[in-house]
Amino acid sequence: MSEHTHAINALQQRVAERQASSLLGLIAGELEQMIINGTLVAGDRINESALATQLGTSRGPVREALRQLEFSRLVEFRTNRGMFVRQISVDEAARLYDIRASLFGLAGRLAAERGVTPEILETLHTKVSRLDQAVPQVDHYYPANVDLHRDLVALSGNPRLLDLYNDVSKELHLFRRHGLETENARHTSNSQHAGILEYLAVGNAGETARLMEAHILSGKERMLAAL
Repeated sequence: MSEHTHAINALQQRVAERQASSLLGLIAGELEQMIINGTLVAGDRINESALATQLGTSRGPVREALRQLEFSRLVEFRTNRGMFVRQISVDEAARLYDIRASLFGLAGRLAAERGVTPEILETLHTKVSRLDQAVPQVDHYYPANVDLHRDLVALSGNPRLLDLYNDVSKELHLFRRHGLETENARHTSNSQHAGILEYLAVGNAGETARLMEAHILSGKERMLAAL
């Protein structure tokens, strides 16, 4: 085999690996979205064949994507039974809420210290306004709420913090929805978002951190009351 042919084969292999990785990422993202929007809930058995048909792919990539989600503790394998959306106890959920609150508060402090551009603030205010319009329907409100929280944490400028926050949050999807089941809860939640943006806009790190941590702890109390 010539050096030129070897180089072409190596390139083709790298392209194929990147395409496979992209496909797995797309499938994993779609599965996570199905959990976020309530199509799949904690305790549901995941039918690989049905999902493969629904996503227009073979079972192999679906199986590999599920293994990725297993590492993030979103799903779990049960011997001789298959893959299931992971269930956690209320006590474990409460502990995860406390961790998530601290991470969210830290993200708020770092974001305020870094400063936020007018353009980013405008985007955040637009998302809060859209959440106001989504308040009547939890299926519309909850995914947009998840998206806003990720945006706020990303403003910390700390990718590792965002990863940690996302990992903890993924385990809590079912419980977070429970805490937002009523229209009043969703209205309260979004009012708190608006308050956070006020202090973030002026760079008040202490108050931004306090309100963002309190926002998650408020969600924890709503979740516990709902259950």
